[in-house]
Amino acid sequence: MLATPPPDGARVGPPRIGYGVRMAEFEAERRMPADAEQVFAVVGDLERLPEWMPAPIGVRPTGDGEVHADVEPRNVHADGLVRVRPEQLRLEWGSEDSPDYAGWLQVFHAEPGRSSVTMHLSFLGEQPETREHGHAADEVRAWLDDALSRLESVVAREGVG
Repeated sequence: MLATPPPDGARVGPPRIGYGVRMAEFEAERRMPADAEQVFAVVGDLERLPEWMPAPIGVRPTGDGEVHADVEPRNVHADGLVRVRPEQLRLEWGSEDSPDYAGWLQVFHAEPGRSSVTMHLSFLGEQPETREHGHAADEVRAWLDDALSRLESVVAREGVG
């Protein structure tokens, strides 16, 4: 198909070279010492988020499917939405106001008495996490690992009782 020339008086600007949207994806997985349903009972209860979220991140429920997050190292204080999908053993979160951040957590069945959890975060736009330089990406990876480690400890403690 041949391009049609623009009508008289129309201006077509030069193509933007190097234009793109910055995006960063982070994912971590951890085996859990309990059945998938037992693990999901912890992660699906939004009142229990403080038990397993990493220390620099404070998340608390504020309403039905709504949370408030404080990420002090980034000076982020934001409201968000969380969708709990027990039939899929899945949580999904993000914001109605901004597509710049979203995530999900999936619990998977494994052998009896075991499961695994994958946690995924997506950052879009001009954020520290999407920059090539700096330490933000390393911090996010460490926070993911810390969250899953804390979750594993909570699940293991409950399995002992």
